[in-house]
Amino acid sequence: MSFTSLEFIFIFLPVCLAGYYLFPKRFRNYFLLAASLIFYAAGEPKRMYILLLGIVVNYVVGLLLSVKYKASFIRPLILVLSIAYNFGILFYYKYLMARYGVSNVTLPLGLSFFTFRTVSYCLDVYWDMMPVNKNPAEVALYISFFPQISMGPISRYTDLIKEMRERSFDAGDFFEGIKRIIMGLFKKLVIADMLVPAIDLCFGMEPSERSVSFAWLGLIAFLVQLYFDFMGYTDIAIGLGRLFGFHLPENFDHPYAASSVTDFWNTWHMTLGAWVRSYIYIPIFRACQGKKFKKLTCYLLASLGVWLFMGAWHGVGTKMIFYSLYYYFLIAGERIVADRRKARRKKLGLGKASKTLPSTIGAHVYLIVAVFFGQLLFKCESMGQYGGYLKSLFGLAGNALTQAETSFYLTQNLLPLAVGIICSFPVVPYILDKLKAGGKERMINILAPVIYGVMLVVSLAFAFTGTYRSFVYFQF
Repeated sequence: MSFTSLEFIFIFLPVCLAGYYLFPKRFRNYFLLAASLIFYAAGEPKRMYILLLGIVVNYVVGLLLSVKYKASFIRPLILVLSIAYNFGILFYYKYLMARYGVSNVTLPLGLSFFTFRTVSYCLDVYWDMMPVNKNPAEVALYISFFPQISMGPISRYTDLIKEMRERSFDAGDFFEGIKRIIMGLFKKLVIADMLVPAIDLCFGMEPSERSVSFAWLGLIAFLVQLYFDFMGYTDIAIGLGRLFGFHLPENFDHPYAASSVTDFWNTWHMTLGAWVRSYIYIPIFRACQGKKFKKLTCYLLASLGVWLFMGAWHGVGTKMIFYSLYYYFLIAGERIVADRRKARRKKLGLGKASKTLPSTIGAHVYLIVAVFFGQLLFKCESMGQYGGYLKSLFGLAGNALTQAETSFYLTQNLLPLAVGIICSFPVVPYILDKLKAGGKERMINILAPVIYGVMLVVSLAFAFTGTYRSFVYFQF
């Protein structure tokens, strides 16, 4: 069951909201747990046992890790076995099935995302960052909460448990949740999904069949589609959380407006970035410090560990190794250059360099170019397809400059593409801030319900008449 399906919008969500607010407060977590398990079962009825087993195993592991054993090796052994179990299932479906070409087998719904939650729960208990939770229902709800189960955002247990135990109805939050859901539906159904036919056609062509202009159109459309597809899901998930009194973390902050690859990844899928920083980067960095390595060396080794993990998580094959190393070397290069510039200015007695318009434009152009070729690698199924697409982009395969498909799809998709590009940058927040500063807040309050109403009607029209397209990150 998808958030954009009619079954979810008109049946599951209204029934879930009605049941939640009809139940007494002390039973609402149990109701949400039941609703979450039903939601998951609707999408993965044959592999429901994976989620249920994960809940039971990690609840028991948490209890075992909370015990102080006489033998010092027992707790680390339990932790290692639990991590091996959690990531072992992910490895089995993501690699072994693909490696041996097992047909008709897909990654279980949300496996990566609830694996992150189970592993972080066990590690936090092991590191004594929080007390173990002896309430199985609370642990189960943390792992399976339906707004997050499919694609995140990835919450830390320590953040979610506070609101799991202490939350109350807030009308402002509730209506903010409705607004976020409408925004998410619009981003997914009206912007992202509209661009898919042109993208599929473009990437399905042979290198020599694509014109240069159509290749660039397809790539730009994919970058917009990928962003609004994932951000649309995130908006819906955050909005759903607000309806039930939870404040889920933000996952995007205009990454295409970044001025470096480092900033891009700090503002793209931010909860994944926070997870790998806490559970991969920091442990490796501290281990290197314990070995008396230089700070830069520790940074480079820890970052390498992060990006090898990120590449492995995103997919199988040579191209994902290149994908992870591509971004690793760019980010590592930025850090080395920044450190050298800082040291040089310190030596010369100069303060922090001020930003100028040319330097800002140059930095952003660099970021866009880097993301173009990095995310193209993410989209392509193999290095061969990647090389072929690069040839099309620069007309190296005997490509025509333009073709009929370019004009047709540009005309068909001009509005969602233009809106997507504009809204990829903080243009709307800037305009709203200016209007508020100019005393136009009353006008905004009058127009906002109308705009959200139009967005909802248009989104539902697309949901009724359009063909369902799976969220891109469902495959992870």
